[in-house]
Amino acid sequence: MTARAALERLLAAARDWHAALPALTAFTPWPGDLAYCDRAPAALPHIPLMLANPGATTPASAPICATLLAAAPHVEWRHTYSETEVGRDFLNAFGWFELAGPDGHFITRQTRMTVGFWGPGLHYDWHQHPAEEIYSVVAGAGRFALDGAPDQMLGAGETRFHPGETRHALTTTDQPVLTFVLWRGDGLADDPRMST
Repeated sequence: MTARAALERLLAAARDWHAALPALTAFTPWPGDLAYCDRAPAALPHIPLMLANPGATTPASAPICATLLAAAPHVEWRHTYSETEVGRDFLNAFGWFELAGPDGHFITRQTRMTVGFWGPGLHYDWHQHPAEEIYSVVAGAGRFALDGAPDQMLGAGETRFHPGETRHALTTTDQPVLTFVLWRGDGLADDPRMST
């Protein structure tokens, strides 16, 4: 399968996932301005870990999980943070990519769609960004922390909303977590930054 075909299949699976979760459809409509952008794939150390164990799925999340894993060799995986900020163990078990957005495999100015993976036993410390955000768990589980709100342990099919510029964090325990994330509002092209 070509990279473009794998990414178009993933975009279709993401559209189905978006339509199936009322929290996602209420957060933002599916964008109408998507245009394919040919980006070179970029591999990161977490990929074998993710392919071996993406985390537990549900019948509803299994199709998007399988499509994500099939597309993994074709995407531009990224790291936002440096080893000084998060440590080498974190970077070896973490990666994300922009499926659609201002700088994604599909260009849109209406939202940002990213996919993130965190291996077991990781702590993604307090961070923030201008855009509003909603996480949806595709596979695995994680404890989502939001400044001023109770922590929530989320599994496949569950969501968590983060207001813009509000500190939030994520911790995995014995499972990894694979997520599909939407942004809206200001700062769609901005990277998250560690909170001080």
